[in-house]
Amino acid sequence: MTGGPPDRTNPTRSEMAESPIQETVAQAERFRVDPELCIACDACCQDFPEVFYMGDDLKAHAHDEHPAELYDARTVVDVCPTTAILFSGELPPPEDLSKLEEVPGWELEWARWRGVEENHVERDRRYGRDYSITEEEGYIHVRFHLPTRVPAVRDRFRYGLPEEMPLYKGHVQLTGNSIMVAGWLTDPKVRALCHTSSSFPAQFMTTIDFKKDLVGITSRYDAHSEFEIILFTDPATMATWQWKAHFITDKCTACTICERVCPTNAITSGEIFYIDPDLCINCSVCGVYCPFDAIDDSTDVTVQRIKAKKVPKALVHEEMCTGCEFCVDICPFDAIVMQPAEEGMATDHPLPQTSQIAVVLPKACVSCKLCEQVCMKDAIEVPRQHQFQNIGMSFMSYITDNH
Repeated sequence: MTGGPPDRTNPTRSEMAESPIQETVAQAERFRVDPELCIACDACCQDFPEVFYMGDDLKAHAHDEHPAELYDARTVVDVCPTTAILFSGELPPPEDLSKLEEVPGWELEWARWRGVEENHVERDRRYGRDYSITEEEGYIHVRFHLPTRVPAVRDRFRYGLPEEMPLYKGHVQLTGNSIMVAGWLTDPKVRALCHTSSSFPAQFMTTIDFKKDLVGITSRYDAHSEFEIILFTDPATMATWQWKAHFITDKCTACTICERVCPTNAITSGEIFYIDPDLCINCSVCGVYCPFDAIDDSTDVTVQRIKAKKVPKALVHEEMCTGCEFCVDICPFDAIVMQPAEEGMATDHPLPQTSQIAVVLPKACVSCKLCEQVCMKDAIEVPRQHQFQNIGMSFMSYITDNH
């Protein structure tokens, strides 16, 4: 016999969703961290501070009370490069590429790449195998090259995903005389391609052992996908260490200010802007203008930002100026001009009198200190506390090229 009243002992799915039991189940969904797998990379704590914190044991932990429903659980779990994050509930599936819109005519482009041999260098990078080790006095220099190209898998063309690889996240951990380097892909759409290729892992971990005793470590991961690691073998070297150049961190929002004020054109644009170490002269002007505190100096200290209206301009000490024009020649912003000296200005001048002196155009000056560096008479200065650090050959080459 069919029909009759509904069976109230088996509530419908919609009724369950509204029931106290279902609410209790939802509240019970929690994250936790396996301490044996955690490498203290801090990725989860930075991305999901409401859920995780870094403990005194240098391991990530989930807060006793945390809003598990605040984020997509799959996104949270996938941020960990070592699969140390566990979730008590049911994980949503990985990014569903079928939800993306197909690119018209993608089959033609895919046909062009279908028979092309895979780039073995890029494949090695996806597995953390492309690195070099150089031993220097007082330290060991390790360079990891992370992937720069998305593999030519079918769905990359089908859904119009980029050829250029989004930036990975990276972490290095020193344990005794060994390092463990981890890299992982965070872009959800490109990460979904990892399930379509056997040679495209979503993350890697590489361990390297060294025979020498290691006393410390520092590292930088730049916008050109190079993970640079310095392993110190000498305490004195570690205490006096300076990088060759300033560095733009992942706080960068690509606002372009640093690029516009750099006196040596050392900064180029991208997902995160990049400072060329061979062009940087460590003048700190990029950090002075950066509104997001995203630039570290050569000692890994964030450059103190100065509000634009308060950035000091170059000052000329007229009694010291001899009109040599070095400052005019070196200024990349045409912010200094020569003007006739005022009558009687040099009456008490200890040096031979001059018919012209340098004059600063405040609106054009960016406070880069180049003029200050080349003035042999100390007649011009930029009154800000940031000083050149580790100038090296780049600054000397810049002066040579501009004279």
